[in-house]
Amino acid sequence: PEACDNVLVESCTFDSGDDCIAIKAGKNRDTQYGPSQNIVIQNCTMQSGHGAVTLGSEMAGGIQNVYAQNLLFENINWATNPLNTAIRLKTNMNRGGFLRHFYVRHISIPNGVQTSPSFYATLPGSPIASRTVATAAGAVVTFDCDYAPVADNVRTRPPEVSHVHISNVKVGNVKSKTGQHSCYQAIVILGPVASDYNGSLPTPKILPVSDVHIENCDFGNTANREHPLYLYNVQDLNLKNVMINGEVTNKVLSA
Repeated sequence: PEACDNVLVESCTFDSGDDCIAIKAGKNRDTQYGPSQNIVIQNCTMQSGHGAVTLGSEMAGGIQNVYAQNLLFENINWATNPLNTAIRLKTNMNRGGFLRHFYVRHISIPNGVQTSPSFYATLPGSPIASRTVATAAGAVVTFDCDYAPVADNVRTRPPEVSHVHISNVKVGNVKSKTGQHSCYQAIVILGPVASDYNGSLPTPKILPVSDVHIENCDFGNTANREHPLYLYNVQDLNLKNVMINGEVTNKVLSA
């Protein structure tokens, strides 16, 4: 769905070579058709694909009021063609746009997602150590506001992401090269990178990803046990009853 209002996606099975569901809203400066909004995705099954439920990367007109519930990300081809990531946002300083009021609940991922990391090249001088962050694949929840930055020469439109609620996500483990794992990292939230901006001064306000709530979830065992989460330019990530690597977390994080 692109720049669509009032959409229902129900009882579908996806096994694709790209994102299973990709909600879009215009590329770069194509904002004239308005936001994608009031979208319900429910009772669907996702197998192979880059992302199971993905927003962007073309989201110049904004995305809001999206509800995803009662979904099975079965990932039966996990050994040969795994689901790269489950819940995914992607945008950058060129594509801009906004995401707000995104609600996800009751998601089953019995065979996890890709257990090795994939990442996008960053710009020279970037503070993001890309080779340790599963921005392209390997995380269950991925919000990437620095999506493929080297592909865009004009980077003047900071995106805005806020008011996200994710609950009751259950992720299972599969056999990996180093043990039983569900993913490489559980959560990757990469907010806008201010140093990417290359427009005229003064620099517009570059907002962190904010007001994200994740609760009552079990993300299984991460292959990267040292850094199961990665946050950059994030304000108030609320984790409530979130289990990662067998440990329950209740805390509010900013980075």
